[in-house]
Amino acid sequence: MSNRRMKLSVKGKELLDLIMENLEVERPLAIKIALAKGLQNSNKEVPQSFLDGKQGWVIPDNIIKDNEFLLFKHLIFEELNQSTDDESLHDIMSNYIEKGLRDIYEVYQQKTSMEDLKIAIL
Repeated sequence: MSNRRMKLSVKGKELLDLIMENLEVERPLAIKIALAKGLQNSNKEVPQSFLDGKQGWVIPDNIIKDNEFLLFKHLIFEELNQSTDDESLHDIMSNYIEKGLRDIYEVYQQKTSMEDLKIAIL
């Protein structure tokens, strides 16, 4: 099992690039970190969709695969207290990634110049 294509908003793509640069990680890891952060701060509800109708960026297939995909899938089910079909799961996963990117960006803006972003987002 692995993720199918998911869409990020234009703002989400800009935040992803900024976070990749500041965390010094590759894109797949930055997406997984954003998904985990989005789940951490979700408050048991699906985040709103951040797609604004503009052409965003497509997260390719197989970024999150095998055991990682299964882990995130069940974390989402646990967070929502329900299971969902695969199509809805990928939409929900995309929303969590967008929320996580925005949450990490907020931490980035609030950190002091001497603080390491890797530690701050924990």
